[in-house]
Amino acid sequence: MAANINIISWNVRGLNCPNKSGDVKWVLRNFRCDIAILQETKMEEVNFSTAFSLWGRRSVDWLVLPSVGRSGGIVFIWDDQVLELVDSKVGTYAICGKFKSLNDDFLWGLIGVYGPNDDNLRLSYRCMMSKMWWCTTCRLEW
Repeated sequence: MAANINIISWNVRGLNCPNKSGDVKWVLRNFRCDIAILQETKMEEVNFSTAFSLWGRRSVDWLVLPSVGRSGGIVFIWDDQVLELVDSKVGTYAICGKFKSLNDDFLWGLIGVYGPNDDNLRLSYRCMMSKMWWCTTCRLEW
């Protein structure tokens, strides 16, 4: 039986502004989620200091799709005492992770998406998403 995993998914519209990052910190710390997917971070890099600052707990791990300039960006951030990242794929517009719940070894998939606004780029977006079938259907055969 799968454990209950608390997930937050949020289009944060940028984490470089202290007010916005403060709101994100407050939510992540007060709702004590196990994993958060933050879209449109507008961050080209996330290091331990940034992840720890957002998460507020030492038991933290993360996966990043960097922004392109001031556009896009996705961060998965999770409690590494609750979840283990088994495998991942980072595409142009999405992150897909295969996780194991550490209390019961349940394997599951999660995808975070930030698609393009440009009509001309949507075809490549759909092609990329079709290659992540294993995550969207939770068929975890590799």
